[in-house]
Amino acid sequence: MNLKMGVIGALIMGAIVWSINSGHGWWPATTAAMKQAAYTLLFGGILIKILDTVAMKVTNKYLAVIIATMVVSTITIVLVYIVHNFKGTPMPFESTLPTIILAPPGFLALAIRKRIKN
Repeated sequence: MNLKMGVIGALIMGAIVWSINSGHGWWPATTAAMKQAAYTLLFGGILIKILDTVAMKVTNKYLAVIIATMVVSTITIVLVYIVHNFKGTPMPFESTLPTIILAPPGFLALAIRKRIKN
């Protein structure tokens, strides 16, 4: 796990989710931001390991990149949505939108980098 990147990602995603929920008050926005930040920090490293494994296991390099990106993006989006549906996030779908938008291209870039390096 890359702790530096985990912390940076947690701060950025937490800030985005805080601003999405800020209209509902300081505490609900902070709760949503903390859930997002914790998820990004704790599960980001695990999911990148899964991405690396899938990207290297599939023989066809193009198919490997596509499958790795789709699998890890889907897991991430579903888990983030579940986390935000627990009590405390005023706008769960809207809080998941940054992940829906940013995760697939980010994971695609990581999968390509992993597959090209090896």
